[in-house]
Amino acid sequence: MDAFITVSGNLGTDVDYRATDTFSRASFRIASTPRIRRADEWVDGHTTWVNVECGNRLADNARDSLVKGDPVVVFGRLRTKIWESGGTKHERMVIEASSIGHDLTRGTSQFTRSLSARQTDDPVQAGDGMADGNLSELPEQLPA
Repeated sequence: MDAFITVSGNLGTDVDYRATDTFSRASFRIASTPRIRRADEWVDGHTTWVNVECGNRLADNARDSLVKGDPVVVFGRLRTKIWESGGTKHERMVIEASSIGHDLTRGTSQFTRSLSARQTDDPVQAGDGMADGNLSELPEQLPA
């Protein structure tokens, strides 16, 4: 069963972008802090940090569009990433994003259309089934 989630917050890191000849991957963290009404004032609640990953066209556009501090809205599948390092098992929650955008309740943004499948000979950009950001078939590790 897939768990879909939408998170809004501020980009807490710069976009980490990695690519090979056939795949690209981007990752970043979002800080989401609720505002809570206490007595006669608004205060910040506890900040939740969320890891986000995306692939191919979405990764390319995230790299070109997002900078640390930007208010964003992310929609995607909630996944648990599990790996072993030094004999210790690790896990963390990650959103595999299928959509990312600037949060327009906090400002404006200028949209620039990227090349469509009809305008490019690049198989990654041309819609090979993974250009929408789906990471299920992407390799876990890409070169730095």
